[in-house]
Amino acid sequence: MFKFFRNIRKQLLSHLPTGKVTSYLAYAVGEIFLVVIGILIALQINNWNEERKQNHSIRLTIQSLIEDFKQDTIQLKLDIKTIEEDLERLGGFKDRLSQPTSTIDTLRHIARYEYIPFFDPSNEMNRNTIVSILNTGIIEYFDHGLKAKILKFNSDQLKSIKIMDENVSIYLNTQYSFGLGIASQSGNPNSMLTSVTIDGPLSEQYWSTIDDKQLLQSMLNTISGKMAMNKILLLTKKNLFDNTTEILSYLQKINL
Repeated sequence: MFKFFRNIRKQLLSHLPTGKVTSYLAYAVGEIFLVVIGILIALQINNWNEERKQNHSIRLTIQSLIEDFKQDTIQLKLDIKTIEEDLERLGGFKDRLSQPTSTIDTLRHIARYEYIPFFDPSNEMNRNTIVSILNTGIIEYFDHGLKAKILKFNSDQLKSIKIMDENVSIYLNTQYSFGLGIASQSGNPNSMLTSVTIDGPLSEQYWSTIDDKQLLQSMLNTISGKMAMNKILLLTKKNLFDNTTEILSYLQKINL
């Protein structure tokens, strides 16, 4: 490019009268002008390249966020369905145990053949991309509206995860099941625990000698505690699903 400007300068100089000071001044001014123009053009090209790289980085980041949020919505749907099924099952236990005709044998049957103590305590979301853009500063490239939405979503997501983790921890620290509900599931052929639970004389002895007071305390507390935990998890996951769906839709629109 500078060679191009140098050729223009030589052409201008060849047309100037020789031996005159004004000719040299014109040449000097022309030289400076061409250098300045060259620098400005070079800076403009450099800025254009940097802007192009920045826009490419933003597009890749948005696409990565979209993929993360898609996976989160799929996982949250599954979690919500699982919790709703567990709540329906626990609600059935609550209704039966609340009946005037309910006895310790009712509770014993639920504990032995129907109650499933296990659940998935994990509440992890796909946060690799959002953590990366916050740590590397890429978020500063985003326009004000998108930046504000991502920061708010990140704050809400962290709050939701904390609420869920703390309630799972509270339940695990206060429940008193001590393994009740897995000593024998042989009466329930559809149970996932049938193949791993102990059956036979020892199991019969366990259930025939278990203290009624211990059974009442452990199972009533466990069922009620698990219902309370699940209700909080369900509400939080539904809110998180709505928030994730909202920002996912927004990102998909601006990524078109």
